[in-house]
Amino acid sequence: MKQIVMCVYRNRQNPALAIKQLLDKGYDKKSISVLGKNKKELSIISQDTGLKKPESGIGNTGLFGEIKDMITSIELRSEIIWVIGPAASKLAGAEIGTETDGLVVGLIGIGIPEQDAQKYEDFLMEDHIILMVVCERRDSRSIRAILEAHHAIAI
Repeated sequence: MKQIVMCVYRNRQNPALAIKQLLDKGYDKKSISVLGKNKKELSIISQDTGLKKPESGIGNTGLFGEIKDMITSIELRSEIIWVIGPAASKLAGAEIGTETDGLVVGLIGIGIPEQDAQKYEDFLMEDHIILMVVCERRDSRSIRAILEAHHAIAI
């Protein structure tokens, strides 16, 4: 049975180190996702770890994507998130800091309890980075230990 292990970090270095350790232990890149609101930080994580480049969602590129990003940033505390990895198809481009609860709804849709999803959105609003690993239940304890070993502030 699949399970999601999530972890919050204050900077880009710690999740990058955790990802490298996961990959060294044989975990699949396709099971690792990274969420954040700073594209540059996620791009560096991508380069450092060999993961895919961050995405902001389908339809968020080109002229219309730029216009959407500008309109989103005009709203009070509203921003979009960037995502590396398989979670991009469901979460990339989700808005945070708005009444629409775009990210919260997306997280609930993948099985995260609503209260936890709201906390994760709050962490992203504070410029934290979230590392998400989809794994078999039997692997969750060892993955959690790796994530915690790299100065996680919340799990």
